[in-house]
Amino acid sequence: MRINIIDIPEEGLEQEFDLPITINDNAIPDAASARIKLLRFGKKILVDGAVKVNISLKCSRCLSDYSCPVDLNFREEYTPADETEPGSRKELSGDQMDIGFYVGEEIDLAGIVKEQVLLEVPMKPLCKNDCRGLCSKCGADINMQTCNCKDDHIDPRLAPLAKYKESLNRRKE
Repeated sequence: MRINIIDIPEEGLEQEFDLPITINDNAIPDAASARIKLLRFGKKILVDGAVKVNISLKCSRCLSDYSCPVDLNFREEYTPADETEPGSRKELSGDQMDIGFYVGEEIDLAGIVKEQVLLEVPMKPLCKNDCRGLCSKCGADINMQTCNCKDDHIDPRLAPLAKYKESLNRRKE
């Protein structure tokens, strides 16, 4: 959904819309409901918005699918990008790190909403905080069933302590 900057009146423009948001290639798009208010100050645009969406994610420990509700409010400032040298790179100052840039005479609201939702998605998604994950030997979901695999792996850094423990047990016998 693109809005022409010239079409934004002085009192601002408010838009409500639903749009599909896909987090990764395998996921089914989730419909996000968004409310956006645009205010124009010369060529600068202030975007004030609220987004609600349930995102389908895969747990990084047990690989099960789960729904993650996202309810966020955001405020972003957008200024026109310097188009004097196409394809060139420009270093941003510290003040410009919190500002978004747009090219041309339109601003893409769908892109802004998707960016804000992606910033809210956890880097390491977990179905629950105490998810126990999968067994490294048999692959069983430890949240659903108990695993009878024996964990006989010893960290090589602790191997000398294991040998010392064995020698103490032999002395007792």
